Amino acid sequence: MKKKYLCHVDFFGLYNLFKNKFENKDLKNVFNEILEELEIETIYLATFNYDFLQNGKTKYGAASQLNEITRIMQKQKNFKHTFDPVFSFCTNDKDYKVKIVRNFESFGKDSLYAYALKNNMEYLHLGTNQDFISTGIHYAEKFFDVQYRYKKRFIGNYKYKNKNNKIIYNHTVWPMTKNFCRYDAKKINQDLIKDGVWNVLKLKNGYYIKKAKINLFNNYIKEKVKIDPYYPLHKKTKTWMKKFVENKKRISLENFES
Repeated sequence: MKKKYLCHVDFFGLYNLFKNKFENKDLKNVFNEILEELEIETIYLATFNYDFLQNGKTKYGAASQLNEITRIMQKQKNFKHTFDPVFSFCTNDKDYKVKIVRNFESFGKDSLYAYALKNNMEYLHLGTNQDFISTGIHYAEKFFDVQYRYKKRFIGNYKYKNKNNKIIYNHTVWPMTKNFCRYDAKKINQDLIKDGVWNVLKLKNGYYIKKAKINLFNNYIKEKVKIDPYYPLHKKTKTWMKKFVENKKRISLENFES
């Protein structure tokens, strides 16, 4: 059985890695040629859209807010979309069935990430650099007690087949603060590469083609957090959060949005 992949793509990185292919101005053909060269047949391509979090409305197949390649590929007739009001993917996987979940937890048991883990899929990054943090970090966070983000509920409408569905969207967010909130993507990626979790297939000018087994990715982050609960965080974020918690406060909705 051919491997299936959850994929993030960076347009500028792909151009650096496969500049010769971009002589063909048709981006759909360019992307398909890259997948063919990498021997990738079944793909789930990130087509995230954040409108639901901002205004409480979205729809099946909402236009990707990531980059032009993702917007082009999601319009292909052989691609369909996964259910998630925010973190949706488009896919050519004939086995995937859309299911509307009205009380939905991002990266939870009904998410594509759980489905991917169960079906032994892998993460795939096409053209990303070390400053890019995979949304796989959010799925890994489902396997330990997260002390630096908190749960928040969003309620809105998701339109599917001309019907509006009221969705309760349970999502984990950064604190609402002017303080610096960021993962240390470079450190995490360097560690994952050094310890063999990310398998680098191609590298040029700081842009990567790399893949990882989802269970290995999850377990690696989980073990790092056992040693340091703030392991994934940028140094600036870690510093202010530790001081905040030392004052006997929690990183919680009540302490930042009450």
